[in-house]
Order: sequence, then C-alpha cells, then structure tokens
Amino acid sequence: MKINYHFFRKSIMNKWVKKSFNLAISDHYLDNLLVIYPPDEIKRDLVVEEKSPKLKKIFQEKKANELLIELIRLKKLKFKFPIEHPYISFLSTYPEAINKNPKIVKIIADDLFKMDFVELKNKLEAPKKASRRIGPMFQTWLSKKFNMLDPKKFNELTKDKLRFLAGGDKQLKEYAEKCFKCKFNRLTKGLDFVGKIKNNFLIGTAKFITDFGGSQDNQFIEAIRFIKETIAPPNVIKIAIIDGVIWLKGKSKKGRKSERILNNLKHNDICFSALLLEEFIKERK
Repeated sequence: MKINYHFFRKSIMNKWVKKSFNLAISDHYLDNLLVIYPPDEIKRDLVVEEKSPKLKKIFQEKKANELLIELIRLKKLKFKFPIEHPYISFLSTYPEAINKNPKIVKIIADDLFKMDFVELKNKLEAPKKASRRIGPMFQTWLSKKFNMLDPKKFNELTKDKLRFLAGGDKQLKEYAEKCFKCKFNRLTKGLDFVGKIKNNFLIGTAKFITDFGGSQDNQFIEAIRFIKETIAPPNVIKIAIIDGVIWLKGKSKKGRKSERILNNLKHNDICFSALLLEEFIKERK
C-alpha cells in the first residue's frame, strides 16, 4: 500500500492524533513517559579479563592486527566495540579483511591506542543503551498496569473485565492470526499487545521514535501501515501507540512528512501516545 502524504486542509484531524499532539507539548510529557520508557542502561555483566586474558598484553605491545581480531571476537561475545567506526561491521563479518587492508587497520588501531588499557576495558564493558531495549519496555509496563492472562484464562473469562494476553510479540501475532483470522503485512513481525474490552479485541504495536530519519522513520511507517493494512474482523481494534519526536507538530522541518501522515489519518485509524491508553480504554468500558 502506498501511503498518501498529501495534506488536505479541509480534513478534520483525528481525535486521538490531536490529543497526542497537544500532550507532547504539555507539561511533564517526557516526565510521565519515564514510567513506561525508563532510560536506565543495562549492565552487560561481562568482564574483559575473564573472556580475554591476553588482551592487555596485545594492547600494550601495540599489535594492531591481533588487537583488532581480539576486539572483534569480544564484540561477538556481546562486549561493546570501544570506538565508533564505519568499517567495523565489515571487518566483523569478514575478519580475513583485517590482514588485507593495512591502511584501515592502522587508522582504527591509532584511535584505539589513544586511550590507556583501563579506558579500553571500561568501553568494552560499557552498559547497553536503553534505546536498544525500548520494545520490551512497553510490554513490561503493560504487565504491571493491567491484568495479564495466559491464553486459556484469556479465552475462558466471559466477564466484561478488561484483560490483556500474556506472551511474546511473535506469540501474540500468531494468536491474532489463529483466533481472529487477522492478516498482517510483511512489516509486522509481532504484536506488542492483545487485549479485550467487552465484545471488542485490541491488537497493537508500540513505538518510541527518538529521532527523525533512517530506521526511526521506518519504525513510524511500520506502525502506520499496521493500522492501515492489517485485515481484521470488525470487533478487532487496531492500535498504533507511538511516542517521541513524532508528535512535535510544526517544531521540525525533518518531521513534516510524518506530520502530514498523522494529519491525514481517518477517524477510525487509532494512533496515540501510550499516555492516552487508559483514556481510550475508559471510553470503551
């Protein structure tokens, strides 16, 4: 499906989109998101000396090729590579290139030798950035906030009480395909939640857009295509929960494309900030 990026001035803005735009520029928007997306870093629980007893000697003797080979080996063991460099991924994928490209090895090694071993060790053991685990954060928050049930109890419960289905993103997608006969586009790898309110089911994806461009734009488009292209029965409500810079209407030239897309969502295209989920649910109880 090709998304229409044109802005129609006469169109009425989607209710939930409007609420999200206003929420993003209100007091404490980011403060309130901390409960859902805490920016805490996560420790690697890895110690250089345990996995590479010889690294210090290689580093001190300034053996460039051996050092790079060993650092790439540690990278594959989930250590962080000590510096940012555009050729590291290539060398990691094809280590034989290290001995075939002495100029690039020297450039990388010279950067590495600017630090002492303590600094090198600290960088290798540095915690993972929170942005690399944003997906599971929403599900963790949801499980603390709402009633999560295994598939058997989720199906058996006949009361109108709100509940969500427990499970990983792929499991939730498979459940929606099997039980609701949903059909997803190729971008939908999994679901972040499956819920039920009265006679309606909720299926959705959650994204935190931290910047404009590249993979972040792709995440946004994936969420929009989810609510636009997923084929589902009338009693299944498709929801795209999005937070971050995407809601800064008129604040950035880079965000104009996404702003136009959001402005053109129809009234039944459900897209809003995670902070509005409870309000959305209350309207349907």
